[in-house]
Amino acid sequence: MKKRFNTKLFSSGAEFLVLSKLLLARIETYKAYENQEGYDLLSINPSKNLSAKIQVKSKNFKGDASFYLNKEDKTKSDFYVFAQTNALTKDHKVIPDSEMKPNLYVLDLKTVNKYKKIDKKGNPYLLLSSVIDREKYLEDWDIIRKFLKIN
Repeated sequence: MKKRFNTKLFSSGAEFLVLSKLLLARIETYKAYENQEGYDLLSINPSKNLSAKIQVKSKNFKGDASFYLNKEDKTKSDFYVFAQTNALTKDHKVIPDSEMKPNLYVLDLKTVNKYKKIDKKGNPYLLLSSVIDREKYLEDWDIIRKFLKIN
């Protein structure tokens, strides 16, 4: 049996990439270092006592656009960020950033639920290609800012 390729470093890198983008968008955000059920990042607006749970899902092969979602029994995130890191070729060679930049799509839970599908084993997933006007979600940090009532 072929050994499965370990993507743990890529997944962690995607979480830190999203964290840095949120901080640069002036959205106070923290990484959940303990394995929190259902979310990876927590964005807050302390002055309004509001928070947003964010689940980061990453795919690392160039152009891969199919993402498995959290099961129904896990804590619900308010947002998903789908990170197409475009970091690897199918034969596991690293693609330089200068050749292919990552795409980060920010969707709220309602939109994710609208487009999600269920596979033969009962697992929920999302195909980015099925999301209408998906380009409007590309690095749309404002949707989180509005949710948190940040000016």
